[in-house]
Amino acid sequence: MKKLFFVAFVLTILSCSEDPIVHTLFTSSNPINGGSVTPSKAEYDNGESAQITAVASSEYVFQNWTGASGSETSTSVIMDMDKLVTANFIKKKYALNIETVGQGNVTEKLIKSGTVSNYNSGSIIEVEAVPSEGWKFTEWQGDISGQKNPYIINLISDKSIKAVFNKNDSDSGGGDDTGNGTMPNGPIDFETGGYGANWTWTVFENSENPPALEIVSNPNSSGINTSSTVAKFTALSSGAAYAGCESQHGSDIGSFKFDSNNSIVKIMVYKTVISDVGLKFVESDGEAQPEVKVANTKTNEWEELTFDLSGSIGKGKTGIIDQIVIFPDFKDRSSDHIIYFDNISFGSN
Repeated sequence: MKKLFFVAFVLTILSCSEDPIVHTLFTSSNPINGGSVTPSKAEYDNGESAQITAVASSEYVFQNWTGASGSETSTSVIMDMDKLVTANFIKKKYALNIETVGQGNVTEKLIKSGTVSNYNSGSIIEVEAVPSEGWKFTEWQGDISGQKNPYIINLISDKSIKAVFNKNDSDSGGGDDTGNGTMPNGPIDFETGGYGANWTWTVFENSENPPALEIVSNPNSSGINTSSTVAKFTALSSGAAYAGCESQHGSDIGSFKFDSNNSIVKIMVYKTVISDVGLKFVESDGEAQPEVKVANTKTNEWEELTFDLSGSIGKGKTGIIDQIVIFPDFKDRSSDHIIYFDNISFGSN
């Protein structure tokens, strides 16, 4: 009798003991590269609270949850069944503000993803300055510069740009063989159909048999310089500190005189070291004006340097310039240095 009672008692206890109920939490990101969610997968006892956190990628922001409530980056759900929770992210939006000086307008052409006024981060926009009748586009100012038109912008932050237009009779544009033109052939952008890529460049004082100036693909088009092609200069350790390259007299940059409209010269450089960059301009009779040197302050990214050539206005034997000389790495070197440069523009303050 006692045995029967014991067996019955054990059976009663076993029948009252059930396996615990476990639910699985699955999480995901929308879009996949918009960010991450933790945990990615986990199991919880029935009724347990699951804590979930979303972290947006660099160019996205967290929007909301699907399968959970709230608009904060952290939320929780009660696990009473298997659940899928998705974190939704959206691209950051940046504004492109455009002004004009003079008479003309700027058109915007969206090349890659975005909306009409505020663009998705990473949008590629082509802006083109269109002058009114009797006016001429002179230069860009603001977050872009130079005379390249149209201009491609990679929008990874808010940007403000200004298109400057001058009357035709106040800016004749382009050089001529008498030096009466106020603008040289530019901007020197090394693009097909532009200026610089097909010029005759001579490398000097860069040791024996130096490498020629190369026109190559842009090593970093994600920053301020979105050009396709740029100039590459290899400064040899055995070369002189003032090793450089020069355009051909006359036929390349044209003939011009410095004045208040063109004496501010800008150039973009991409360097691995900090050193002076030098510019010098030579007259048609070979008379060289003094070089102007400006050091870069950044490495391994594009930087725009500004040179003030107003001191050359009215100077020299004739004042007629028809050659540009560039010293990309004006320093003594213990190893070879590679320097990229691009978008040499001429304008005013």
